[in-house]
Amino acid sequence: MGSEKVVEFPKPEISAEEKARRVMAEAERLSHQSEVEWRFWLDGSAELLGIPAPKLAELVKAKIKEREKAKAEAQRQEKRFEKKRTEVQREEKRKRLEQEREQERISKEAKRKERERQKAFAALIKLPGAEHEARLAELAKRQGEELGLLRDQFKIFADAEDAIRKTGHIEPWHEPVKTGALLQEIIAKIYKYVVLRDDQAVAVALYTTMTWIHTIATHSPILAPMSVEPDSGKSTLMNVLRFLVFKPFACVEPTGPSVYRTVDRDHPTLMIDEADDLFQRKSDVRAIVNASWTPGTRIRRQGHDYDPFCPKIVGVLGTTKLPRSTASRCIIIRMWPKKPDEKVDDFEFADDDEFFTLRRKQVRWIADHINTIKELKPLKSPGFNNRLAANWRLLFQIAQHAGGEWLKRARQAAAKLSHKRRQPSEGLRLLEALCPTICNYIISGRKVIPSAEIVRQLNSDEDGEWREFRGRGPITTRQVSLLLAEYDIYPDTVHPTGRSTSSPRGYKGDDFVPMFERFLPDNPHIRTLECRKSRKKPEK
Repeated sequence: MGSEKVVEFPKPEISAEEKARRVMAEAERLSHQSEVEWRFWLDGSAELLGIPAPKLAELVKAKIKEREKAKAEAQRQEKRFEKKRTEVQREEKRKRLEQEREQERISKEAKRKERERQKAFAALIKLPGAEHEARLAELAKRQGEELGLLRDQFKIFADAEDAIRKTGHIEPWHEPVKTGALLQEIIAKIYKYVVLRDDQAVAVALYTTMTWIHTIATHSPILAPMSVEPDSGKSTLMNVLRFLVFKPFACVEPTGPSVYRTVDRDHPTLMIDEADDLFQRKSDVRAIVNASWTPGTRIRRQGHDYDPFCPKIVGVLGTTKLPRSTASRCIIIRMWPKKPDEKVDDFEFADDDEFFTLRRKQVRWIADHINTIKELKPLKSPGFNNRLAANWRLLFQIAQHAGGEWLKRARQAAAKLSHKRRQPSEGLRLLEALCPTICNYIISGRKVIPSAEIVRQLNSDEDGEWREFRGRGPITTRQVSLLLAEYDIYPDTVHPTGRSTSSPRGYKGDDFVPMFERFLPDNPHIRTLECRKSRKKPEK
């Protein structure tokens, strides 16, 4: 065999770019080693790459320097970041401290304002209610607060003061209270000490609950226990009610200023006993009591406007002692000495657990039902118009809410207590006496009735009051005309048919009809007249 020749495997051609890449990659690799190590490998690597060793060393040193520079920059960045973070933390701490100081300042300012508000509220509650709004507006401007917010805060303050001052804190009953059950419990408590008819007890119980929701009343009637003789239970009833009504303010011989100042501040249930001739002797008290029948009336005294609106209970000995204007605002309870067989407990004039429980139940009852009762609109009762209807309106609403027979019982009580409660005026009695005659004239087609005929009709009853009018003999045409003039009914000359030249004076029947309809709406003759009119066919 011939000699063998070893032929090297041909090396592939490497491009300049690839060679440069490999050189940079090797320089990068060596730069990550210690100087001893990369110098040890430097010559071998340079030979393999086909570049001078010094050139590769420069590249390694450049890489090392570049990395050290990047590292230094990173350290500088880290220091700057740390510095920035420290500054941010310092700023946050500064802001936090500033916020804490501001919060502390706000808290101190709020406490100062609260002290100022409480002081202002304490002074304000002593002033008449009419001045509250203006003073609250001044306080709101001074404190930079909303008027509505201050108004709400003052109401809470005033309610709390009222509770502390007058009734103490009464915790509401722990479970819902039904209106009918509450009324029955009140009646049972009253019956324990006082003799009353059922209609009177119903009226008193309804009035008792009304005092607790008086803020929704559109009119404020007076509950007036009256008796013709002493020892009839009037004062006992009033003292029992002191432990049942809302914020009782009992007094005897009050003065006008004591009444309007107390009522304006506390809006209590005003209770005046022994008021036999009080309203005749003290016209200012009478005026205040009468004015308190409607809300919104103000009493001007010494530059202040006082609000007298509140529930009232007035005890009177003698059924004719109340002025007519006051009596028309009253629900009168006529009381009599009890009979031997009518037994009641002796009243100790002291509070007890039953009274306290009933007050707690009424507090709960208000919270549960006042808004519902306010929205009720009971059907109008026959014969209840104007002031009489206004006196009983809220009591009927309470009875309607009680359900069952309560509204019927309330209407029966109202009808019985209001029947002939007070003698009508002479003019009204005259209208009632003339109603049958005038209506018959109109129905028969006669339009005019002579004055002489009216007087003849009035004096035809030998036992009637007109036969002995005012103790001076039969009523005259002149006296009739004076009474009727109060109702805008005037006589005129009557022109009769026939040859007679006399022209007697008389009245047109149609002039009476509007007054009959206003003052005697339930009179059967008026109803007959109205039925005749409704059936009359229109003229063609």
